[in-house]
Amino acid sequence: MAKKFICSQCGQTFEAASMPDKCPICGADTSHIKEVKSKGINTNSNAYTICYAVVMVVLVAFLLAFVSESLKDKQKANVDIDKKSQILASLNVRGLAKSEVGTKYDELIEETCVLTPDGQRIDGADAFDVETKEIGEKLPVYKAKTAEGADALVLPLKGRGLWGGLWGYVAVTPDLQKVLGAYFDHESETAGLGALIKEEKFQSQFANRPVMGADGKVALTVVKKGASEADTQVDGVTGATLTSKGVGEMVLTGLQQYANALGAAKPAGCPEAGKACGGCPEKAAGCGNCPEADKACGGCPEKEAAQADGCQHKNPCCQSGKCDKSGACGKPGCDGEKACCGQ
Repeated sequence: MAKKFICSQCGQTFEAASMPDKCPICGADTSHIKEVKSKGINTNSNAYTICYAVVMVVLVAFLLAFVSESLKDKQKANVDIDKKSQILASLNVRGLAKSEVGTKYDELIEETCVLTPDGQRIDGADAFDVETKEIGEKLPVYKAKTAEGADALVLPLKGRGLWGGLWGYVAVTPDLQKVLGAYFDHESETAGLGALIKEEKFQSQFANRPVMGADGKVALTVVKKGASEADTQVDGVTGATLTSKGVGEMVLTGLQQYANALGAAKPAGCPEAGKACGGCPEKAAGCGNCPEADKACGGCPEKEAAQADGCQHKNPCCQSGKCDKSGACGKPGCDGEKACCGQ
């Protein structure tokens, strides 16, 4: 690195790598030459370069953190609006302006709750706060109205596609027997193929489909296009077999989790099923066979009807519905009328 020198004999300054033997201008010997010490920062030094880089990195990091924190509330608001829009889409409400989403959401979503997989309600938990990655361990439920005014439960789902995560919202009747609407989205599926699950054309196929099969378990799923053989099978996207399979598995297993938690894993005919957000989950779980435990929830209509058919009288020995000729009432030859119930 060049240094600066000055000659006292000629008064001229010059640069050299080290102290010269004589002045290159007037030829004076070294006794007349002195090195000129710089009073400022040596911008050519390594120390200066390192310090400059450190200061710039810290400054830029601070500015980015400041901007991020300043926009945090706005970013969260946009994320919330997008999530609400997706939930509303499952209720067949689409195409709203951002300014309208919040108002419509508050209008149609009546109540939310979060359940454990075994059907226990988590006190104080809000379904909207449950992140997608938590679905399965927690089961968020939205009690709502569709665009047409029908009662509905919106059930969030998560799954896996070809390239990344999938998620969706399926609106079903309170007894989990029929789909009212659906919305699906993805992280990184192929444009023009798997990404088409986000389109209304694909999602609209789910509306009015039955959820349960004849065995009382969830049967709704997605199959290869043209291969559907039942109302519970929805045509997948052509050329996107793995993504379609992922959606089908997400719907099938996800809805089964909710059906188990809500006590609705049974064929249609149990009106109390699916009311864990305000109804009686004990009654819902037992409605298929009307156990005695149902009395804690106010009794079981199906059992009461069975008793009425089996014994028309109020004699205590007949309330079990077993008063017949077998002598179940404690008297030999009980015929269900005179000997036991009628006397």
